[in-house]
Amino acid sequence: MQTIHEPLSASQLDAYLDQTEAALEQQDDAELDPELIQAGLKASLDGQRLRADTLSSVRRLFRLWLRAGDPVAALRVIDSDGREALAALPAAERPDWELTLAFWRLEPLVAQRDTSALHAALDAAFTLLTSLPDALQYDKAWEYLEEQATQAGAHALSRRCLAARNALQHADPERAAYRAWDDALMAAREAQSFALEGQDDAATQAGARAIDTLAKAGANQDVDLNDWLRIGHALFTIVPEAIAGVVGRVRALTPASTVFFARRDIDVRVARLEALTLRHQGALDQALARLVLGRTIITGDADDRYSAVMLDWLLEAGKHEDAARLAFESVFHERQVSAEHGARSATRAVNEGLAGQLYWQLALAYAGMADDTVEVRGDESEATHVRRHLALARAHAHADPAIDAVEGLFLIKSAGDYHQALPLLEAAARDPALANSTVLFKLWVARIRVHGGQAALAMPFMPAASAGSCYILGVELGYNLAEQLPDGVTVPKEALEALAARYYETGLARYEAFVMSGEGHARDGDAHTYSMLCNNLAIHYRCEKSDPAAALAVHQKGIAASPFSEHYQGVMSCHRDSGNDAAMIDSGEQLWHYSADHGYSRHNPTDYIDDVAAALHRLGRDTDIAIWLQRLDEWWASVEQDERADYENSYVQALASVLYYLAHTQPDDAMLRLEPVLPLVRAAARPYTTRMAAHALRTAGQFERAQAMYAQALGHVKPDDAWHESQRKAIVEGAAECKRLQRAAQPWWKVW
Repeated sequence: MQTIHEPLSASQLDAYLDQTEAALEQQDDAELDPELIQAGLKASLDGQRLRADTLSSVRRLFRLWLRAGDPVAALRVIDSDGREALAALPAAERPDWELTLAFWRLEPLVAQRDTSALHAALDAAFTLLTSLPDALQYDKAWEYLEEQATQAGAHALSRRCLAARNALQHADPERAAYRAWDDALMAAREAQSFALEGQDDAATQAGARAIDTLAKAGANQDVDLNDWLRIGHALFTIVPEAIAGVVGRVRALTPASTVFFARRDIDVRVARLEALTLRHQGALDQALARLVLGRTIITGDADDRYSAVMLDWLLEAGKHEDAARLAFESVFHERQVSAEHGARSATRAVNEGLAGQLYWQLALAYAGMADDTVEVRGDESEATHVRRHLALARAHAHADPAIDAVEGLFLIKSAGDYHQALPLLEAAARDPALANSTVLFKLWVARIRVHGGQAALAMPFMPAASAGSCYILGVELGYNLAEQLPDGVTVPKEALEALAARYYETGLARYEAFVMSGEGHARDGDAHTYSMLCNNLAIHYRCEKSDPAAALAVHQKGIAASPFSEHYQGVMSCHRDSGNDAAMIDSGEQLWHYSADHGYSRHNPTDYIDDVAAALHRLGRDTDIAIWLQRLDEWWASVEQDERADYENSYVQALASVLYYLAHTQPDDAMLRLEPVLPLVRAAARPYTTRMAAHALRTAGQFERAQAMYAQALGHVKPDDAWHESQRKAIVEGAAECKRLQRAAQPWWKVW
C-alpha cells in the first residue's frame, strides 16, 4: 500500500525553504548552468507536498516555483495557500495583505505571458486599491501598479493609476509645496503613456501641459533646476521643440553663486539632454558634438553609459574608425556599462568586417583578460584568445602603442614577465590616451623590479591620462606598491611620497582645467573624486611638507566641490598646526556637527577634543570646556560594548586632558569625574595620560596625589624613544611646578 505523506508545513516547510534557498545561493556562487539549476529546483519542488500556512512562507514558496519555471504552480500557491493564510489574519490586517496578494498574482501572470489574464488581474488590483481606506492607499502602491500596467501595455489603466496617485498626493498636506511638481510629473507620464499607445496628439498635449505646469508654479512651490532636467529627459522624444525652453529654465534657475564643479556638473547634464534631443530630431552630427561634453562621468553617475550611447551613434553615423577607438577606450579603461557594450560591439564589428579593425581587435584582446568582459572569449582560453587578437591587431599595424599597452599588461598578468613588459609599457605610457592608472602603476612596478627602487624613482615622470587616473595612481603608489614587489626590494619612502603627491598635483590641475574650460578627459568631471584627491594632497602638504597653509587651501577646494568629514578634520588639524586657536575651535565645532548630520565612520573625537579644550583654555573660554566634555561622554555612550576595548585608552587619555583644563575653573566637578577613571589611567600605563591626570590633580590643589601620579608617569617612560623622552621632560617640569605651587600654598608661619 502506498503511504500518503502529510504535506510539509509550518516549521518543516521553513526548514525546507531555508535549505533550498541556501542551495540556490551556493549554486549561483558556483556559476552553474542556470538551466540545470532550474531543472534541479523543479525536481525538488515536484518531489514534495508543500503547504504554506503563513503569508511569509507563501511569498517564499511561490517565488521558488517561479524560479523553477512553473508559474502555474506559483499562482496556485497564492490563490490557495495565500487565501487561507489571509483568512486566518485578524480583520484589521486583511485589507493590506489582500492588496499584497493581488500584487503577488501579477508576477506569475507576467511569467505566463497571458495578456488577457494579466490585464484582468491589474484591473482587479486597481479596484481593490481604490476600495481601501484612505490610510492604506499608499503612494508607493499606486506607483507600483502604474509601472506594472505600463509594462503590460494597459495604458488606459496606467493613466487611471496616475490620476489616483496624484489625488492622493494633493490630499497630503506635507506635499503642499510640491503640487506643481506632482502635477507636472503626472502630465509627463501621461504623455509617455499616450506615446506608447500611439496617440501622438494626446501625448504632445500632455507634454506641453507638464512644461506649462512647471513654468506657472507659484512662489510657494518647490521647483528647482533638477525638476526641469527630469521633465526634459522625460519629454525630449515627445515635445523636442520645447527642450530649448527647458534648458533656458535650467540656466535661469542656476544660482549666480554656483561655483566650481557644481556649475560644470549642470553643463554636463544639459549637454546630455541637448544631445538626446538633437539625436531624436535627426541632427546626428550635432548630437555627437554635444555628447563630447555630455559623456563626462560626473558624481551623480554610477557608470559610463553615455559613452555606450556615443558608440552606438558613431556606428549609426558610419564613423567606424571613431567607434572602434571608443570601444577600445571603454574596454581598456574597464568602465562600467560601456566596457561590456564596447566588447559586444567589437564582436559584431569584427564579424561584419567594419573599418577600424586595429582597435576592434584590441578591444577584444583586452576584453578577454578583464574580469567584467571575459565572456567574449567563449570556450577559448585567456592566453589563446588574447594572443590571437593581438596577432590580428599587429597584422593591421605592426607598431602601435595601444598594442604595446595590451601586450605589456598581458605579459605581466599571464607570466609575471616585467622585464619584457617594461619597454612595451614605456612606449604605451607616452600616449596620453593609454596612460591610465593600471598602465602607469604596472610601469612603476616594472621599473622598480628591473632597475631597483632608487633608480626607478629617478626615471622620467609619466603623467596619467585623466585626473581620475592621477588620483587612483597616487593612492596605489602610496598604499599598494609594497605588495607588488619581491621580498627585499625597497623604495625610498620620501621619494615615493613625493611621486604620489606629484600625481595628486597633476590630477588637481587636470580637474581644475576641466572646470575652467569644460574640455578634458571623460573622467575629469567627478567632483567627489576631485575632493578625495584634495584630501590626500592636503594630508601630504601638512604631514610631509609641514605646510598647513597649503594644506588648508586644498582642503577648502575639496569642501567647495564635494564636502565630507575627513576634510573638516583636516581643516581643524591645519589650524592646530598653525597655532590658530580660534579657528581650530570653530573647525572642531564644524567637524562635530557635520559628522553628526552626515555620518563619519571613522569619527573619533578623542583625536581632537583635548586639543579643543586646550585652545579654549588658552583663549580664556573655559566655560565652554564643559560642552566638549559632554560631547565626549555622548560619543563614548554611543560606542558599542564590543568595540570599547579598542577605544578605551584613547578615551581615558582625552578625558584626563579635558578634566585638567576643566579643573582650572571647575575643580570640584573635574575631581568628581576624575576619581572613577583613575584606575583606568593607571591601567593604561601611558606617560601622557598619567601626566594629564597628575596635572588635573595639581590644578585642583591635590599636590601630594599629583606628585605620586607624576612619579607613576615617569615609570611609564621608555628609554631611547624620542616621544617618550619628550614626555619625560614634560613630566619633570610638571612635578617641579607642582612643588612650587605646593610651597606657595603654605602659610608663611607654618614649618613643613
